[in-house]
Amino acid sequence: MLHTPNFGRTVPRPVAPHSAPSSAHAPLTPAAYVALRRKAAGLSVEQVAERLSRRACDQAEIRALVRQLETPGITARHVSSLDILRDAFPLDPNVYFQLAFEPVDRHPRVCRGCGCSHWDLCDRGEAGSCTWASEEICTRCTVGELL
Repeated sequence: MLHTPNFGRTVPRPVAPHSAPSSAHAPLTPAAYVALRRKAAGLSVEQVAERLSRRACDQAEIRALVRQLETPGITARHVSSLDILRDAFPLDPNVYFQLAFEPVDRHPRVCRGCGCSHWDLCDRGEAGSCTWASEEICTRCTVGELL
């Protein structure tokens, strides 16, 4: 699957077909992707809000945004909504929008344990980045770091 930068567009351009995982799991949703990335960073919704603003009123809006984006069936319409969260934890807007708008057979490969993908791998410090242990799990998750 090709991965192209968004450059301000609200919807990613079509990508090359990717063989769908042979899985018993339902397709990963954009909401689940956001939740996996936040949890993989070890952050609660409240901690995300605290990282992004010192003002209580702004923190309330950020908490509401995170909760909305993690609600099944709700999809961000603008990259800017996701860019806000990227200042708190790793998140790839292109992966998000591909999960939201592309057919399942064109979804990117995303770890079901932490939400990492080919474009936003787990960083394990001196141990390096993760690789794929199976079709749906990265090596970081297979050793129980996140599961």
